[in-house]
Amino acid sequence: MTFGLARQVDAAMNNTSGIEQATETSLEDIPAAAKRVVEMAMRDGIPYSLRRLPAANLPPEQIAESCGTELPLIARATLYRGLATKKPVMVLSSAATAVSERTLAHLVGEVLVKADPASTERVTGFSSEALPPIGLYSRLPIMMDEELARFGRIWCMAGAADLVMSVPTTVLARAIAARLVKLD
Repeated sequence: MTFGLARQVDAAMNNTSGIEQATETSLEDIPAAAKRVVEMAMRDGIPYSLRRLPAANLPPEQIAESCGTELPLIARATLYRGLATKKPVMVLSSAATAVSERTLAHLVGEVLVKADPASTERVTGFSSEALPPIGLYSRLPIMMDEELARFGRIWCMAGAADLVMSVPTTVLARAIAARLVKLD
């Protein structure tokens, strides 16, 4: 038994919360949009671990528990649009950080509003619930919560509402040309 598998078995045996654990999954078992994310990760040299959640659209707290990690390591990708310019900007924040829209406005020079689900899917190719930081239809400016940079690896959505991937934070930040910012 490998160390990683032993750790998963231990986590599953010690799971007293009743939350089902995320399971490793293969490329054959994922939808096309998620394959695009994985292919982009491989192309950009981003090592990853892909996991299937026990259900789609889980709240961040349950994602963290299901993956055997802590809430601050769960990254939330949210698409915003400039109120005046309508230009899209992605924000990658820790699920434990409350994003200040006032801070965002200061950082980009205009008021930002969350993009509606239809706009998010049209601009990125992914639903709001499955929005990953890579594999997007087009290159977007991305602001990354500096709190995430404190961690060696983070968990983010992987292109489907029931798939997450663990990636090295600095490698991801470089690959997506993220601008590290203080969001709270």
